[in-house]
Amino acid sequence: MKILIVAATQMEVKLLIDELVFVEEKSDFLKQYKLGEIDIDILVSGIGTTFTTFHLTQTLNNSNYNLVLNIGIAGSLLHELEIGEIVNVVSDEFADLGIEKTDEFLTLFEAGFIDLNDYPFENGQLKSSHLIDFADFKKVRGITTNKSHGEKASIDAIHRKFSAQVESMEGAAVFFVCNALGVACAQIRAISNFVEPRDSSKWNIPLALENLKLATLSVLKNLAVQVH
Repeated sequence: MKILIVAATQMEVKLLIDELVFVEEKSDFLKQYKLGEIDIDILVSGIGTTFTTFHLTQTLNNSNYNLVLNIGIAGSLLHELEIGEIVNVVSDEFADLGIEKTDEFLTLFEAGFIDLNDYPFENGQLKSSHLIDFADFKKVRGITTNKSHGEKASIDAIHRKFSAQVESMEGAAVFFVCNALGVACAQIRAISNFVEPRDSSKWNIPLALENLKLATLSVLKNLAVQVH
């Protein structure tokens, strides 16, 4: 089995890499590892949808994978989730791609540029297509934006517009590329903060990164068992 793990930053995979066996460096962005009999490529794509889309598309055009697993930290839009909690993002959407009018923001679907079910969208959403048992992780909806929200007015607008639980800067891009190319994909994230007027003293990135490492290792080991 060959898996591609996609993360925006080196920080989000550093603890995981310490648990894997290094094989080779394929490029500045892509390195190969092993965990038991599983081959694992790790792509550090860069932050945001542009870098992620480019590097992921390039990687998938050059290699075949059984699964693309997007991992990282995320902000929670709801206080029902806990800092450090692991979530399985089963659907995602671009929350800053559209048309701004005088008093409202229209998505490309609402503005009539794209149909809600134009491939690879399903009712305006981009979906996970994994066959993995993520029973231990809460299933959530995500939004993807090219800015991390930290100002009250823009956060309020996000809450009014979208019914999502978490925010990231890459998730929808990963789902879009994988679904468009017919590659199985999934997304797990660790909550590092609440999406609220920015106060980094309330964040807990170390806890989120530790839990993300443990969750990712659990997923990989379950996949190893399925191989046999």
